[in-house]
Amino acid sequence: MAFAENDGVRLFYTVDGPADAPALMLSNSMGTTYRMWEPQLSDFAERFRVIRYDRRGHGQSDSPPSPYSLEQLGADALAIMDAAGVGRVNWLGLSMGGMVGMWLATNHPDRIEKLILSSAATFMGPPELWDGRIKTAQSRGMEVLAAPTMQRWFTPDFLKNSGDKVGEIREQFLQTTVDGFSGSCSAMRDMDQRETIRAITAPTLVVVGAEDQGTTPAEAAFIVSRIPNAKGVILRGSHIINVEAPEAFLTAVLDFLG
Repeated sequence: MAFAENDGVRLFYTVDGPADAPALMLSNSMGTTYRMWEPQLSDFAERFRVIRYDRRGHGQSDSPPSPYSLEQLGADALAIMDAAGVGRVNWLGLSMGGMVGMWLATNHPDRIEKLILSSAATFMGPPELWDGRIKTAQSRGMEVLAAPTMQRWFTPDFLKNSGDKVGEIREQFLQTTVDGFSGSCSAMRDMDQRETIRAITAPTLVVVGAEDQGTTPAEAAFIVSRIPNAKGVILRGSHIINVEAPEAFLTAVLDFLG
């Protein structure tokens, strides 16, 4: 466990696996911490030097006032790579982690070996949606947002039958600061990578849950159509697909990474 720093913001990260193995950097969803990746960690760490981290405003990282930008979040990731002594990584990002991965692969292609985008999107309008969530968080706190967020993130069957796993993610969501949530919402609100991702040259895998209502299979297909050398995989489940379909997710990722 260690900290990097970017622009005065301390960023928590942790490293697992052999020091001489290829680097695999994991970037989680908004509203979760580095612990979101625990279902896959032991398998990843057998083959890779695994770098996990808490995005600004989340977990053990600092929580500066909102708004945040995608460029800031990308610069945070670069600072962690530098602190960990890694020049180039395989990037696996889920939801906002995927959005940051697209930005990095577009703007810093020398730092990305292979790119895995899970439950990701290039554009998340309308702005009013995100402004409404920011207003709710700032006026009523995170608790009121927890239940509807879990309903968007998981299928009804998983919510009913896997309460312990949902509870772990819900706990991480409630630990997110209002500033961290609001800042991340602003970055999502202002993001538009529909055209810029055409510049990505890294081999890319796009993973999506068949029942994801936010970052849909249609959006995943759009990303595949925009990025050269990209391919897509659809798994059974919804948004936090590495938790809802852990074995299928692991297989898809390891097959792609070789």
